[in-house]
Amino acid sequence: MFLINALAKPKKSSEHYDEFLGAYVSLYIDYKDIEGAMKLAKFYIKQEHWKVVEIEDEYYTLDAVDDVEDDEQKELYEEAVEYGYSMLFNCYEEED
Repeated sequence: MFLINALAKPKKSSEHYDEFLGAYVSLYIDYKDIEGAMKLAKFYIKQEHWKVVEIEDEYYTLDAVDDVEDDEQKELYEEAVEYGYSMLFNCYEEED
């Protein structure tokens, strides 16, 4: 399992386009290698109608749910085990 972090901006087709300037995205991807997981991360972000601005080079390898610290993150890990991936958008609003 990999934890990949990215920066994204909503596309015009996103329901969040006028609401948020961007988001930090945390993706838990249950895949065998990091190259495939990175491609999947981009795919899943685009599928939600967000544009990938940057995928961080640093990523985390998680071997078990105990590698995750807080309860919310453990839920995301378990969801990724069941469905292959999960993601969390930490959105931020435009600053005036």
